Amino acid sequence: MQSGLVPENIKEEIKSRCDIVDIISEYVSLKQRGKNFVGLCPFHDDTKPSLYVSRDLQIFKCFACDSAGDVFAFLMKYQKITYPEALKALAERCGITLPSTYDSKESKISEELKNLNKFAVQYYQKMLFDNSLGNQALTYLKKRGIDDNIIASFKLGYSLPNWDSFLNAGKKAGFSEKILLTGGFILEGKKQGNYYDRFRGRIMFPIFDVKGEPIAFGGRIIEAGESDAKYINSPETPLYTKSKNLYNLNMAQRAIQKEGFALLVEGYMDAISCFQAGFTNVVASLGTSLTDSHVKLIKRYTDEVIIAYDSDKAGAEASARGMNLLIKADVRVRMLTIPSEKDPDDFIRENGADAFRKLISSAVDLVEYKIDRINKQIGIDTAEGKKKAVDDLVSTLASMGNLVQRSEYVKKSAERLNIEEEYIWQQLSKIGAGKNIAKSTQPTIKTSSKQTARERIERLLIECLIQCPKLVSKTKHLKKEDFTNSCHIELMELLWNNIDESKENIELGDLINNCSSKEARDLISNIIAKKLTLKKNLLSNIEDIEAELNGCIKKIEDFRKRESKLAILKENTADKITISQALMSIRKGK
Repeated sequence: MQSGLVPENIKEEIKSRCDIVDIISEYVSLKQRGKNFVGLCPFHDDTKPSLYVSRDLQIFKCFACDSAGDVFAFLMKYQKITYPEALKALAERCGITLPSTYDSKESKISEELKNLNKFAVQYYQKMLFDNSLGNQALTYLKKRGIDDNIIASFKLGYSLPNWDSFLNAGKKAGFSEKILLTGGFILEGKKQGNYYDRFRGRIMFPIFDVKGEPIAFGGRIIEAGESDAKYINSPETPLYTKSKNLYNLNMAQRAIQKEGFALLVEGYMDAISCFQAGFTNVVASLGTSLTDSHVKLIKRYTDEVIIAYDSDKAGAEASARGMNLLIKADVRVRMLTIPSEKDPDDFIRENGADAFRKLISSAVDLVEYKIDRINKQIGIDTAEGKKKAVDDLVSTLASMGNLVQRSEYVKKSAERLNIEEEYIWQQLSKIGAGKNIAKSTQPTIKTSSKQTARERIERLLIECLIQCPKLVSKTKHLKKEDFTNSCHIELMELLWNNIDESKENIELGDLINNCSSKEARDLISNIIAKKLTLKKNLLSNIEDIEAELNGCIKKIEDFRKRESKLAILKENTADKITISQALMSIRKGK
């Protein structure tokens, strides 16, 4: 669904039913202060109320981090979702049906799969608690230390050991064999048209997307036969791509932002045990190697990850692969080493949450982790050990996109190994990641530039138009070339092309949502700030606004005339008559 294809009247109806104060109050504690509401901003480490919310204007603004916008913008930023996703979420909340823009067949399949997955969650939960056959599964979970609240929070369930229990239940609920097959719940036997359940006799772990919608399942066998895999997972479907989803991200996203890092584990039980022990910022990579898509997903919420994979050989190798991907994306990585080659679930059950918290506190950076591994294997006091450690570090150091960070880690590695930095740089040079970073090793200080007089005029003109959209038509004779600031050009094009001049007010939130540049969004944000605080009164009388606008237009036209005059004077031509005629045209305002 593309938001641009949703009629404006439907967007307005959604806004009218979703009061911004009510929506934000679900995520932030707000207190009324005069006409506005204030609270701690969730988008930065706020210690005093910096977030202002206006019920009259239906907008919010943080005076510390400059976050601002309407109810859609808040939901987008808070839940890390797109504008169409925010539109859909709020529409569903207030009972408004959005028009479908997908191909009808694809849309129907997606909707059927969503309904099927919701049905499956309820069915497996019912089998766990209501069926006598589920007692074995429930007993297993209790032995693993999982309490009822966590079972309910993660919506754990049980698939019966029969070959066709879910197949029959799904068909009875109205789902066709075709959609059951597409959703990955059944498999086709050797005989065509003969189907059976994929998940049989397993603890069921629903996998949810970031919005909390079930999209797939994992299943752990209770009584394994020789040929039974311990875990099996849903295949990829139109709703589910394994490499693009992280287990428990739907419940961990806010904790990740609050704690400042994500705790990355391998499996379902590791994530559940960590969550139950109070480490609610935990996510799992669903038993697969970390991918670029996983890293992009993590970076939406944090720039720091602590990897807590199993401490056996396979876990160490998976950690190394994940580490390099994260480092390449400029994510700070720390490694948590669990004693005795245990996984997080085993360690927490045997040693408790406090002991695991100490492990998190003692997690080491990538240099320490890799050198410690080599030290345990062959030692780092010998030339052989030092060389092995450098060889192991080089690929990781080379993957760092941040060259300043790479330089610092080279220095740290050399100090720990008691060798010259130059040797490490030589090895990096062999793979094209050497020391030629003279221009990049010093952070660039961004210098602030003052607005020119012309830019101030352009900005004032935009403020006038935002206050009174009926006046936009008075500026349509201007061209984008009449503006010198790129974000002013962007806003003017939005005002010219998208503003309904019949309205008395502009929806500032919509304007922000349509801006492609941060500078343009910040400019509108500052206008919102004026409206909220009234520290700098905006013109309220339409005649005054129009007079101010006319003054801006005249000055911009004067700038254009002066530029034309200068261009003509610079022309290398002997045709004096043509020059005189051109100058005369300028004076007459033609």
